[in-house]
Amino acid sequence: MKRIVILSCFLLSAMAFVSCTNDEIEPSSPSATTSVLADDGDTGGNSTGQTPTTPPKK
Repeated sequence: MKRIVILSCFLLSAMAFVSCTNDEIEPSSPSATTSVLADDGDTGGNSTGQTPTTPPKK
């Protein structure tokens, strides 16, 4: 009886991780494209967008 319970618990847990559909990512619309536009206008000085590092202490 103990083996049946252990076997059924194993089978139920194994079935919980099985996917019903393909794991491939399906795009919502195959013709959709994304474009990114950047503006070279005023960036606020010599800002590069990165956090400046502090110099080491002497």
